[in-house]
Amino acid sequence: MNIADNRKEEKFISLYQDFVNEIYQYVFLRTGMDTALAEDITQDIFLDVFKGMSGFKGLCSNRTWVFRIARNKLYDFYRKQYRQKFELVDINNPLAQDLSNPGQDDETIIESALESQLVCNCLNRIPAHYRIVLILKYVDGKSVKQIAKMTGKSAKAIESMLQRAKNSFIKEYQAAQKRGGFVL
Repeated sequence: MNIADNRKEEKFISLYQDFVNEIYQYVFLRTGMDTALAEDITQDIFLDVFKGMSGFKGLCSNRTWVFRIARNKLYDFYRKQYRQKFELVDINNPLAQDLSNPGQDDETIIESALESQLVCNCLNRIPAHYRIVLILKYVDGKSVKQIAKMTGKSAKAIESMLQRAKNSFIKEYQAAQKRGGFVL
């Protein structure tokens, strides 16, 4: 192994040690708190970091560069995830009609609830593609337009998916509350 290879390896080890935990947390939250998936994507991110080290010109900080790779890897994941999943929703669904009640503030319910363990458990019980759009919207604060761009879907498709995701989440949350707040 030559000196350049040793330096590249040392630089990678340093980057890995500096950012692996932070990148994992970033990915973990954005993949619906799926441990195995977050580990796989984090591994892929650092593989891309290693491959791209020779092309990194240092025009931004190491942290910015690694997080840009992470963000791009997540966008790729979102695009693949949503390309595979498309559902039709029955607009006559009674739950959907209940949620359109102007006296009920869906966003307040979801935003205030995202801080509890009960919510995490409920999120883990709904389909992954719903969980991800809810996290992007209510945890990351992304707009419908931004989510659409990330996932390669139209804004209308994301609005529909968000509505279905909210319906699914609220149904799960209400069921958990009836069970005394415990989700098995």
